[in-house]
Amino acid sequence: MRDSFALLRLNHELAIWRRAWRTPFLWWRDDDCRTATPELDRLLNARGDLPLTLAVIPDGDLPELARRLASLRGVSLAQHGVDHENRLATGGPRSEFPPDLPQASINAAVAAGRFRMEAEGLAPLTFVPPWNEPDDRQIEAIRAAGYTSYSAGARGAPLRGLAHVAAAVDILRWKGKPHFRGRWRVFNAIRVQLEIRRASHAFADPVGLLTHHLAHDEDAWNFLDWFILYARGRFEWRALGSILHPAS
Repeated sequence: MRDSFALLRLNHELAIWRRAWRTPFLWWRDDDCRTATPELDRLLNARGDLPLTLAVIPDGDLPELARRLASLRGVSLAQHGVDHENRLATGGPRSEFPPDLPQASINAAVAAGRFRMEAEGLAPLTFVPPWNEPDDRQIEAIRAAGYTSYSAGARGAPLRGLAHVAAAVDILRWKGKPHFRGRWRVFNAIRVQLEIRRASHAFADPVGLLTHHLAHDEDAWNFLDWFILYARGRFEWRALGSILHPAS
């Protein structure tokens, strides 16, 4: 019942957009990729020809990942931190960098991660802070590495000259073991994002769908397959490059 009611409300919001002669945009970010895996194959098969951004942790088997992606079109890349290991106290903010690490060392680590990706032909278009939790030191390192944008969650915002591309609709819940958050929660999250854009007349601001292929349970995979079909004719999917560099 909750699923049906939430879908009804989402469809109603989409109908309002159609009456205004507007089509909402989606973009898709998938996090925590380190190398080619069966789960990555499943993700790539599910997306068909839709544009997809893989947020890559640059400490993995990048040559193998590059071979897997070499013949594909429509797959963009982002740098996802350095090694995605939390070095702060459990229960508080998370960061890959200890509190006493000099800024120059943080800058060097982020830049080295970007270099490793580019050396394998995996040039990242943006930076994705692990856990969607950028702090001031990381933002400075992102800028120092030559990025002009970053991508976090719904609470992100442009910072220090860095543009921000939000990925607000995570299909997983992370309390306990990661698991699909439920259709009604995803429907409601998408609807709320659409309502925010309509209220502010930001119709061209894409809604970011966030997935984590290595953590999906079967319910998450099944929803993803269903949603890709549902979105046809209701949304327009956009590639990250077209969001960062819209045609003038």
